Amino acid sequence: MTRLTAFAVLPLLAAAPLASAQTPAKVREFGTLENNVYHHNWTGTEFTLPAGWTLVSQGWGDSHGQLVTLKDSTTGSFATVGLRLQTQQVQDIGGLLERKLDTKGEQRNSYQDYRMRTDSVQHLTVNGDQGISVVADYVNMGQKKTEYMIWIFTGKTRVFFDGRVPEAQLSAFQSRFDEIVHSAVLP
Repeated sequence: MTRLTAFAVLPLLAAAPLASAQTPAKVREFGTLENNVYHHNWTGTEFTLPAGWTLVSQGWGDSHGQLVTLKDSTTGSFATVGLRLQTQQVQDIGGLLERKLDTKGEQRNSYQDYRMRTDSVQHLTVNGDQGISVVADYVNMGQKKTEYMIWIFTGKTRVFFDGRVPEAQLSAFQSRFDEIVHSAVLP
């Protein structure tokens, strides 16, 4: 039910009032946005919003703790950032990241024709922290869509970056979204 809700809610977010970088008072409960740098209060994670990106909302997500929704005015796309504290001691962050691919695939089993591009899996390092990214394809309401996902984990924090766009927009979206991902600093 929550997976289907995301498809219904994301288009509605386009009509929602935007919390811009010039109004940090509206976003203080979960985090602050000052000088285009978002600081998440609960985890201490920070990332920079490049020109054209705005903060739409923040609140509680399902399995990702707190959720920040962003919009890119250049591509017209929405993206989310799930942030939560690491609750257990992790000995093998790389292994945990690999398992996230399987878990996400299972969560998306109700999406039409959902499949991860195995050749798109990339292990990465973001400001010294381990991460993994993948691109997946699916069909939503007859339209070919693409989901771009990045997980970054530390011993204290888990961050999940997620964006879903029409397949033809992936390249433009991915390069703009990567700017945010690679600016992330996790405690």
